Order: sequence, then C-alpha cells, then structure tokens
Amino acid sequence: MQINDLLCQFFLSFDQRDWSAMVECLAPQVAIDYSSSGREQPTTMSGQEFVSRRQNAVDRLAKHHSFSNLLIMRGADGSAVNARCNYLILRFDSAGSGEDFFHSCGSYEFLFNDIQGDWKISSIKQNALQSWGNSSLHGGSSQGQA
Repeated sequence: MQINDLLCQFFLSFDQRDWSAMVECLAPQVAIDYSSSGREQPTTMSGQEFVSRRQNAVDRLAKHHSFSNLLIMRGADGSAVNARCNYLILRFDSAGSGEDFFHSCGSYEFLFNDIQGDWKISSIKQNALQSWGNSSLHGGSSQGQA
C-alpha cells in the first residue's frame, strides 16, 4: 500500500502543481528514462532538478494523471521495490476552450528505495505507447510524443 500511495501522491502532485510534494516523493538522485517519447536521453539527476524540468514543461496545462494495472515486485534483499503500471495523462490548455488538448498513454517502470525508513522513487522509465492532440501544448514534448 505504501508504494501505491506514493505513486498516487507523485501523479497527483503533477495535477495539483504541488512541486514540493513531488520532491518529497523522490530520492535525492533519480535515474530518468523518457527516451521512448523522444524527449530526452536517459540520465541521472537530482530530485529537485527533475521537478524543475517537469514544472517548466507543463505548468500551464490543466492535467489529469491516472494509472492502472500496478504490479509491485520486492527485491531479494528487501531494500528495493520494482513497480510497473499503465498510465493515461490528459492535458488541456487551461486558457482554451477544452478542445485544445494533448493526451498520452503507455507504461511506467519505477524503482523505489528505502531511504531512512521511507520509500522514495529512485528510477522512472516511461514507455510511451501513443500520444494524440496538439503536441505544442507540452513544452517537454518532441515530435508529437508523450
């Protein structure tokens, strides 16, 4: 349940623009792989840098993140947990009529580590499946990808 709740908080922080809550979900260093969407090559960065990048890419949009089919697998030594889930992200131009949107779906792979008694996200890999709508709304998107 702790992993499920952490993912709920992580995705909700996007929707509510609660960037400090997002930082709290992340390990001090986070491995990021959004290469399937053509946005950026795999890298490792601080949790704060990850949040700043997300904030700059999508802060003007009205967003709704949801996930399903969560599968959680505990590592052999108990200090790490892997999880996989499907995602659907709805993005709307908050200044528009509601017909201007950019949505995407796919799956995520997460790695969680126990850091001082709390689970934190230490790795995020996005596996983009499909995006549709106006890709120019999403500052972090490239070539119409999620």
